[in-house]
Amino acid sequence: MFRIHLLFAVCMSLVLSGCSHLYSSSQNGPVTKIPEVKRIAVLPLDRARIKPGQEKATCALTDTVFDVSEVPEEASLELTRVLFDLLKNKSNFFPVPEGQCVGFLSSLIESNVKASQIRLIQAFGRDLGADAVLYGVIYRYHERMGGDYAASKPASVAFALHLIRVQDGKVLWHYNFDETQRPLTSNLFKFGLFKETGMKWVTAEKLGEIGLKRAVQDLLNRLP
Repeated sequence: MFRIHLLFAVCMSLVLSGCSHLYSSSQNGPVTKIPEVKRIAVLPLDRARIKPGQEKATCALTDTVFDVSEVPEEASLELTRVLFDLLKNKSNFFPVPEGQCVGFLSSLIESNVKASQIRLIQAFGRDLGADAVLYGVIYRYHERMGGDYAASKPASVAFALHLIRVQDGKVLWHYNFDETQRPLTSNLFKFGLFKETGMKWVTAEKLGEIGLKRAVQDLLNRLP
C-alpha cells in the first residue's frame, strides 16, 4: 500500500502554484478573518519529497524557502496525532484517518488518472461533505542531540499548513513554522520560545507540537 504523500506528490505542486491568491497570511500580519467554512476536513500531515543532496525547497503557495531534510514517517505520524488532538473537540473540524484518505484518493486516481490536484482536493472534500480541507507539509525534522539541559545539536522543525476551500480551490489561510532552537543568549527575541519550552532543550516532537499549537490558535482566531 502506498501512503497519502505519494498520491499528493503526483500533482500537488501544480495545484498550489495555481492558488497563489491567499486570503490571509498568518504569522506576522493583522488578524484577518477567514470567510465562513462550517465543516473542515483535516488530512494527515504530508512529508515533502526531498531529492538526494537537496538542501532547500520552496512552498509553491507562499514562495517561502525552507531548509529541508528527509522527514521520517514516524515524525509525520506523531505530528499528525498532535494536530488531530488539538482539533478533536472543535465541532467544525473532523480529522480524516490516513486509511480513508488513501482509499478514496486511490480510487479517484484510478478512475481519472489525469485529474488535477485541485479536482482531487475538491472531490475529496465534497465526498466528505466538507467546505474546506486543512492540508499540511513537513519540510524538516531534525532530532535533538543531547539532553534537556545540554544539547550538542538542537531540534529543528519546519512545516506549512494550508486551508483550501472546496468550492473553488482557493487557499483561505496558511501558516509557516520554521524553528531551530538556539541558546537564549544568541537571540533574546526568542525568549517566547524558551518560555514555552521551560528553558530546556526540547525534542523535535515537542518543537513541532509548539508550532502546531501556534498554528491552530492562529487559525481559530481567524475563523468567524
